[in-house]
Amino acid sequence: MEKKGFMGKLKILSKPTGSPQWKLAARSIILMVLAVLIARYLGFDEGLLAVMFITLMATIIIDLPLPLRKIIPLALAGFLMTLLAFVSSSLALSSLPVFLFFTVVWAFFSISLYIFSETAGLFGFMVFTGYFMSVLLVNKNAPPLDWGLYIVLAYLVASILFIPKLIHRKDDILKMVASPYNPRTPLEKVLLTRYALSGVPLSRRSYELFRMGTYLNGFRGYGELILSRLSGESKDIFQSFMEIASQNSLKIARSITNHENEFDLEPVDEKILKLQETANDQSMNAVLDVAQDMSSLFRRVKELLAEEETSSNKLRIESPRNSLQEVLKANFNLRNMYIRHALRFTLAMTLGLMVVYLTHERSAIWVTMGILIIIKPDVTSTLNNMISRVSFNFTAILLAIALGFFFPHQMLVWIAFIMLFLFRAFYPTYMGLSVMAMTIFVVLVWPTGTVFENAVARIIDISIGAILAFICAYLILPSRMTVDLPGQIARTIGANREYVNAVIPSEDVVYNHEHAVTTFRKYMLEDKNLESAIKKVNDTFNDVGDDVSFYNELGATNRKLAADISALATLIESGVSLPNISRFKEQLMDALNELALSVDKSVVLPHANVDKYHGVEGVPLYLENYLDWIISDVKFIQEGVELGLKTGALKRYREMN
Repeated sequence: MEKKGFMGKLKILSKPTGSPQWKLAARSIILMVLAVLIARYLGFDEGLLAVMFITLMATIIIDLPLPLRKIIPLALAGFLMTLLAFVSSSLALSSLPVFLFFTVVWAFFSISLYIFSETAGLFGFMVFTGYFMSVLLVNKNAPPLDWGLYIVLAYLVASILFIPKLIHRKDDILKMVASPYNPRTPLEKVLLTRYALSGVPLSRRSYELFRMGTYLNGFRGYGELILSRLSGESKDIFQSFMEIASQNSLKIARSITNHENEFDLEPVDEKILKLQETANDQSMNAVLDVAQDMSSLFRRVKELLAEEETSSNKLRIESPRNSLQEVLKANFNLRNMYIRHALRFTLAMTLGLMVVYLTHERSAIWVTMGILIIIKPDVTSTLNNMISRVSFNFTAILLAIALGFFFPHQMLVWIAFIMLFLFRAFYPTYMGLSVMAMTIFVVLVWPTGTVFENAVARIIDISIGAILAFICAYLILPSRMTVDLPGQIARTIGANREYVNAVIPSEDVVYNHEHAVTTFRKYMLEDKNLESAIKKVNDTFNDVGDDVSFYNELGATNRKLAADISALATLIESGVSLPNISRFKEQLMDALNELALSVDKSVVLPHANVDKYHGVEGVPLYLENYLDWIISDVKFIQEGVELGLKTGALKRYREMN
């Protein structure tokens, strides 16, 4: 395997994660301009920049792809945090010790939110970005109350976005329910959508459609992995089947959002018959299994779409409820990578912002900004961020210089606002282009001397900030790792097995919330290690796309299993009386033990069977749903492990430094 060079890493790091968001960008810019005009009319001249940028940040929060009932508290939290950030920056103007106190509190508090989840961590980063912006903008010309009024105005204008969200709230839910059926939606994104839908009341039809879509998505990903290993006539037929399946999936997505039911299963059945005719060896068994399972899901979805949507019998996708005390107890220590990151981030940003506070030099601001956008929880991620951010900033500087030569100053101001529009359109799906657009904007509207002089100074400052960020990541409580990727898969499966044992009651195990949370946190640690290991392989080697896709699918399925076990734990905590499912637990633990051993020893072992509970006396329908999800998860993992061992993917990447 050949290791990636600079250009190879840059290509991977600049890969988009979605489409540009032109509509959202247009709305953000229109509201931002409206907020500035209102501020100008009210005489808030000192706070025009604050109003402009806070409105932009508020629209980003409100436009997150979440249900309305989750967006409202998130936007409220964003408003309160931004308000506190600006007020604390205003109070910090009184003395350096007060400023240092607030900076340490904001930096550590914001970044330590990563211990709760990736989503909470990103929100924390946005909160600290608001504080960083407040340090740059707040001055003594306006009292703390005025800065509070600027924030209130910005969020009031941005809250206009709630009107279309309120009108289309049901349509937004249906779009989320339909998302797993889009062939371009990866399983990882489906899991994020599931998390976003957790706790939201859904009709039984919508609940089942999302559940079916989740497994159809998983089978589609698994089928694409199998397809990459086939050849000859079998590959052509199965590829044709997958294309028809994708077409039907798109039709289902449209049917869910448009309340239609128009897709034909006859071509699917025809392709399955052709696959059966060519199935002359055992290697085709997995192909037939995937095709038949997908066909069964299509038939069930067709039945669901024919049903009437009712408002009664609302169901919820449950998520684990962990108290603040439990999360802190499990994570608030130096063994946690994110706590170490929070400490080094706090130190680096406090030193950088202290220089900004004392000197107000533009170079100090840009150096500190370089640290802010580049420093990451581990050495490898920080180095990757250096490569991508500095490269895109350098390109942006060259473009800014070119624009300065070809256009007059009055025209550059308009170009700058076009760049602000592009920043919002490309954020967060094209992060490289988003960074470029913001850099060009700042260089053009915040000049020192000529555009050329300003641009060269900025690239030097950003580079210094990048070097300082890497030094902090490398020297201060560094997070380095040796990777055994197949071994990490085995440990992740083993952690899920421990979680099963802690959650599902049996003769010798009674459910204990504290013990269940402890085992879940152990699983989360292994899952984070797995995520980092896969990323390291992808960043290190060329031509490993198929293997990375395989490991990502296997990791996502393990995460889904953990989520389904957590949902079962939530059901138990609600006080529902469960029938005796000791046999289910025993079979499930045997299956996971066999999988962990199979990966660890690099041998294909017979699949351990887990019985279904359809129509079993004493097992209620709501419990059947949970058990079915868990059984399907195990089936995906079993088929994935077998495929990985046969293709050799689970035999590679055993020792990486």
